[in-house]
Amino acid sequence: MTVAAHDPRPKKVQIADALRTEITGARLPAGHRLASLRDLAERFEVTTVTIGTALQILMDEGLITSVPTRGYFVQTPPTDADEATGPVKRDEINAINSEIRELAARVAELERRAGQKGSA
Repeated sequence: MTVAAHDPRPKKVQIADALRTEITGARLPAGHRLASLRDLAERFEVTTVTIGTALQILMDEGLITSVPTRGYFVQTPPTDADEATGPVKRDEINAINSEIRELAARVAELERRAGQKGSA
């Protein structure tokens, strides 16, 4: 399977979506070890870096976990109780990043103004 060139979504999102479908469709059950980065890169015809970022999306969603020197494994699906305290969702992360960028821009503007007043 390759990523679709005509798809407007980034490659990492296409890959994460494909793997998510396999995980939620029970094709990859809890505890299942995912293929290596190299094998996934060959499967999707992308670099291992792209695969790594796709897997990070799934880790952020709590669907998989990384075990050092062993690989990536499918997590046990969260219960409703886990959802309240579970990992932050991608939309929440994007909203937080947006707020941080806005605050950084405001601080930079304040620092610029303070520098102009100090040199006058």
